[in-house]
Amino acid sequence: MNFNRTSRLFCSLAVGIACQAVAQDQTPVSVTKPLLDANESRFQFTGTITSERVASLSPRVAGLVAKADAEMGYSAKAGDVLVGLDDTLARMELREEELNLEAAEADLINSKRRLDEAVNLGDANFPRSERENRETTYRMAQIAVSRLETLVATQREIVERHRIIAPFDGMVAEKMAEVGEWVQTGNPVLRFVDTESLRLDVQVPQEQLALVMGSDTVMVEIAGSGEKAFEAHIEARSPQVDPQTRTFQVRIQLDNSSPNVKPGMSAVAIFKPSSEDASVFITRDAILRTADGQVMVWVAESSGGGFKASRRIVQTGPTSGDYIQIVSGLQPSDQVIYQGNELLQEDQAIRIVESVIPIERER
Repeated sequence: MNFNRTSRLFCSLAVGIACQAVAQDQTPVSVTKPLLDANESRFQFTGTITSERVASLSPRVAGLVAKADAEMGYSAKAGDVLVGLDDTLARMELREEELNLEAAEADLINSKRRLDEAVNLGDANFPRSERENRETTYRMAQIAVSRLETLVATQREIVERHRIIAPFDGMVAEKMAEVGEWVQTGNPVLRFVDTESLRLDVQVPQEQLALVMGSDTVMVEIAGSGEKAFEAHIEARSPQVDPQTRTFQVRIQLDNSSPNVKPGMSAVAIFKPSSEDASVFITRDAILRTADGQVMVWVAESSGGGFKASRRIVQTGPTSGDYIQIVSGLQPSDQVIYQGNELLQEDQAIRIVESVIPIERER
C-alpha cells in the first residue's frame, strides 16, 4: 500500500470536511450600505428681498413743483431728472449776475489796456502816480470779475438745485408730490430704489450656526418670480445672536436676480450640508428591536479573513417609503445586514451571500 498517497488523500478529505463544517457554521446574510441623502439634511429659511440702496429724495430748495413725470415704476439712470421745481426767478437772477460778469470782464479788459499804455510810455513820458492809479484800477477790476464769477457759479448751483435727479440707476417706488404742490427742503418727494443690486436677509436659528458658517453659497427660491432656484453668495453674517429670538441674521447677495425679482418679495434660502454631513438612510428590513425596546441593526465586520455580526444601537428619524433615516449610530461605510439578521448573536460568524448597492430612493 502507498502510505504517502493514502495520507494525502486522508488530509484532503479532512480539510474538505473542516471547510464544509466552517461554512455550515457561518450564517448566510445579505448586506447593504447606508444611502446618503443630503437633500433630507437641508435647512430652509424664509426672508425678505431688499435693495442695497433705497433713497428718499427731497428737494434741496423750497419751491413749486413744475414737472413730475416720474410715476411709480419709472426707470431712470443716474443723473436723470425726476422732478423739476419752478426755477423762473432763479434763472432771472442768474441772468442778471451773468450780465454783471460780462460788464466786469469788459471793464477788466479796458483797465488792462490803459495800464499797458502807461507801462509802454515809461516813467519818463508818463506820470508815475497815474500809472500806479491804473495798476490799482486794474487790480480792482480783477477782483470784481472773480467775485462775480463766484456769484454766477452760486446762482447756477441754485438753479440746478431746483431739479431732483436720480442718484443711481433704479426705479421710482413711490411718488409723494404732484405738479402745483409747494415742497420744502427735507420733505421726501420720491422714494427711489436700486432694483439691480438685491439681497436676501434671513434669520437663522443658533442651532444651525455651524452649518451656515461652513458655507459660502446657498440656493435661493423665489415664489411667484417664474425663476428656477439659483445659487447665491453669502455676503455677511451677523456677529451676534438676537437674545430674544436666538437667531442671527444672514445676508445673501442675489447675483442672479432677474427683472421678475423685486424688493419686498419673499424668498427661501436653502442651506445644504456637505456630503459628510448628509442624512443616512437604510432599508426598514434592517431595523430590529431589543428586549428593552431599543432600536438596533446588525453590521458585518471583518474578522480573521471572514466576517462577524456586530450589533449597533441606533436612533431613527422619519420614514420615507421603504427607507428610514438613521440619526446616529451608523457610519456611511458600514455594511448593514438586512436579510438573515433575525437570529444573529454578537460576534457570530457570518457569510455574505449578497451585497446590494443602494440606489437613490423615491421621494
